[in-house]
Amino acid sequence: MFPNRRLRLALFEAAAKEPLIEWTSRATVVERQRSEYGVAAITADGRKFKGRLMVAAEGRQSPTRDAAGISIAKWDYKHRAIICGLTHEKPHGNVAWEIFYPAGPFALLPLNDDADGTHRCSLVWTVSEADAAGVTKLGDRAFLAEVEKRMGGVLGKVLSVGHRSSYPLGFHHTAKITAERLALIGDSAHGIHPIAGQGLNLGLRDVGALVEVLADGARLGLDPGDPEILKRYENWRGLDSFMVALATDGLTRLFGVPGKGASALRRLGMAAVQRTPMLKQFFMDEARGVSGDLPELLRG
Repeated sequence: MFPNRRLRLALFEAAAKEPLIEWTSRATVVERQRSEYGVAAITADGRKFKGRLMVAAEGRQSPTRDAAGISIAKWDYKHRAIICGLTHEKPHGNVAWEIFYPAGPFALLPLNDDADGTHRCSLVWTVSEADAAGVTKLGDRAFLAEVEKRMGGVLGKVLSVGHRSSYPLGFHHTAKITAERLALIGDSAHGIHPIAGQGLNLGLRDVGALVEVLADGARLGLDPGDPEILKRYENWRGLDSFMVALATDGLTRLFGVPGKGASALRRLGMAAVQRTPMLKQFFMDEARGVSGDLPELLRG
């Protein structure tokens, strides 16, 4: 795994250096205009950027999506994810752990070791919203003790805890991902529970599919905002993102069912997957985001 900060920095630096990208950082868009003839974005300092297709990649609270009047289904899981970096005694062996507790999953994601050989991983700990304030206010020492107790010794002693952040967990999915000269990608179109770590994979598939349909349209001389191009993107990504969203929502609810009977059924199901190579490979491919109709960019 790689820290989100490092990934974003690499992408920002690449975009800033790309001569075909008009890179405008720290701009606040105050007005969005779309018509059958083109699109435009007006910034707070009065600049106007024109184009033929608007792509909304603004995250869960996308103002462009809301301005377009695209309806959205959403609900709150009443859970909060607490995220931080850990250093620990034992090497992780490039293995990710996800331990399921009644309040939600407790995920340990492997990171590269530090230059001095210190073993590191990223923690994503889901707690109920009712407990979140108390957990986030714990001092480093108390927080470390709670984390170590829940890890069950899988990575040995926890040596240190990094900066902690948290965010509420919810579900949302738009009724459609296109409108007149508009395409939604990533969390602007769908937001899911991090239980299976599929949010980034979905966003990357959106980007790859949009790039591919735009490139194919350009070869035919079509306008980037042509309805047929956007229809192909909608058909390609709409169903896949919806099915993944339903699957993660189902897993969240399944692992949240209390009781010994439900726990026994979950263990039985996980054991069956572990012992069935074809089924195990299917779930591994799904988790890695390499199954289904992949865009050319994601096929290498």
